[in-house]
Amino acid sequence: MESTHTALTPLLIVAADHQGANRLISSLRQERLPLRAANALSEGELTRLLSQEQWDVLVCFDNGHISLDRVLVLCQQQEQYFPLILVSTREPVLDPLPLFRQGVHDCVHGEDSRYLPLAVLRASHQQSLLRQLRKLELNQQELEKRHDLLLSTSTTPVGYLQDGVHLYCNYEYARFFGYDTAATAQVKPFLNLVSVAERERLKAVMRQAAEQEQTLTVQALRADGSELAAELQLVPVDYHGKACLQVRVAAAAGNPAYSETVTRLNNQDLVTRVFNRTHFVGLLEAAIRKAVQHGNFSTLIVVEIADFDDVQTAIGSSDANFLLNDIAHFLQDVATGDKVVGRLEAAQFGLLLGDGNPDVTLQLTTLVKERCNSYLSAAMPNSLTLQCHVGMTLVNGHASNSDTLLLRARNWLVPTAIESGQQTRMVEATTPNAGDMLDYLTLALAERRFTLYFQPIVHIRGGGNHGYEVLIRMLDREGNEIRPGGFLPLAILNGMGEAIDRMVASLVISSVTIANNNDTLVVNITSNTLASPTFLPWLSEQLAQHRFPAGRLVLDLSEIDFHANIASAYDFCQNAVELGLRIAISHFGTAVDAFSILGRVRPGFVTLDESVVRDIVYSNQQKLSVQQLITALHANGTLVGAPQVEDMDVLPVLWGVGADFVQGYCLQAPTKDMNYAFVQEEEITLSALPQ
Repeated sequence: MESTHTALTPLLIVAADHQGANRLISSLRQERLPLRAANALSEGELTRLLSQEQWDVLVCFDNGHISLDRVLVLCQQQEQYFPLILVSTREPVLDPLPLFRQGVHDCVHGEDSRYLPLAVLRASHQQSLLRQLRKLELNQQELEKRHDLLLSTSTTPVGYLQDGVHLYCNYEYARFFGYDTAATAQVKPFLNLVSVAERERLKAVMRQAAEQEQTLTVQALRADGSELAAELQLVPVDYHGKACLQVRVAAAAGNPAYSETVTRLNNQDLVTRVFNRTHFVGLLEAAIRKAVQHGNFSTLIVVEIADFDDVQTAIGSSDANFLLNDIAHFLQDVATGDKVVGRLEAAQFGLLLGDGNPDVTLQLTTLVKERCNSYLSAAMPNSLTLQCHVGMTLVNGHASNSDTLLLRARNWLVPTAIESGQQTRMVEATTPNAGDMLDYLTLALAERRFTLYFQPIVHIRGGGNHGYEVLIRMLDREGNEIRPGGFLPLAILNGMGEAIDRMVASLVISSVTIANNNDTLVVNITSNTLASPTFLPWLSEQLAQHRFPAGRLVLDLSEIDFHANIASAYDFCQNAVELGLRIAISHFGTAVDAFSILGRVRPGFVTLDESVVRDIVYSNQQKLSVQQLITALHANGTLVGAPQVEDMDVLPVLWGVGADFVQGYCLQAPTKDMNYAFVQEEEITLSALPQ
């Protein structure tokens, strides 16, 4: 079982029975939303669930035993505030406007099974964002407290201005201007702290500083009427949620013109004489503030020379520097208007445009691609091929920070081949659409372009047979491997799951028979196969033809698919057992009535869903819940496994709660050979962690 680790979504369901709840859970799991779900059948159970746990989303079916009004009242009494989605089964369809006024987040008609999962996904995403916002607000409050404490004890004169009025200043700021206390200086308008002759110039600089950091030297006017040459550094910032200017003050020293020249040179890259990374990133942060606070959008373009080390080796350091100069000058000339050019890395440049129009930016990137070759240095050999990558991103109200924007622009880098003396040509990577993937799936099945991988399943309590889970990869036209997540959901959606299952079973039966061992082989079965009346007869013929022992093969059914096709699943399991095959249930524990399966199906073992055992090392409540679940399964005569175990530290915990076997990368990553060194004649004892 291969998946990624994502946060669980606590989902509370109010339905008349577990069948409707399980259908919803199955739909959401198919959308790859990891869940921790529960279904309340009565008012008492709903009250208990609301009082004991925190939920993200509540889905209420109007055919249940609890009315919508009562559900809303109970949620309010328990002070649980989350999106409530009503599933209406009545005719005609209810008018949603009165429901929205009651506090319902969304209303879905029961027959519209396509929209309900999307509604839950949207509500879950909203709750996730709200949680992040609350954490950020708490962090900001804590940072503001520490910030104020540092300011009050700082030896640097600092003040904050809004529209020329002080919001705050520290004691050192007041002392610089000759005042005894910060409160006395704070009530003074900022312009009154400089000489009359300097005020108009200061106003103009302050207007510029609202968008970009400014530094200037003025004659400060002290409380006793004396004047002092002062250097002011004005930086646009936020102070307690208000957009303002931070003013840092210092006594002016030396020649102001010389200081300005030194500052300008410190902001330049030595080789190309455009801005260096530090200054460019500062300007990018200023552009983000302008976008978020004032709605002034801009664009970031990143230009990168690929394999620059090889180019430098071929033409030498001096000529390589000439090449960088040519590209830097080209970027300075390629765009008109408000623009900034900086060197980000050895062979990577940034171009920040004041225009946030995507169409204009796309035209500019095309111009870069078409004309960059003409700006290459004459020192470039005619035989040398240069790869230039160009990427862009918008700096708008959704921008977060400079690192994110630079990463976003790099992720969209488009390779453009630039050959000396030749026309520019584009090399674009294309992603196949669903139609192309379906065509290729058909071709791959016809040409058997699949390969098997095996991941070991190890018993940690002794007394059980070891085995392997059989995993599959599809090979593309170049022989690269595609994981199941890239093709299997589309195949199942289009009814091709059974063909893939037959391919896997055929490869297992025909290739594994030469291996002289008795390891159990677990083959995953798709929902298409579960509903097929022809798969098991075909499999029976394959087993007989290759004289493959049926007892070595375990058909693994997902609990999610089981609940989505209950009648077909029961028949499938009964017929499989008659053939001598064994049955396993994976993703166990996600349904609200998981044990209902075990009443009619006796699986050889079950594998818990990864979400059930997640955080078991860190959460005592989770550990107790898993232990109770495993104890109940053992009482039912069922062995229990844990999937996707990636850390050896988890093994003692799993042994302590009663798990029988494990699999995952902590043992071994999937390999093409069944070569795991199982312990055959020794018993491994893992001490449980203290309770």
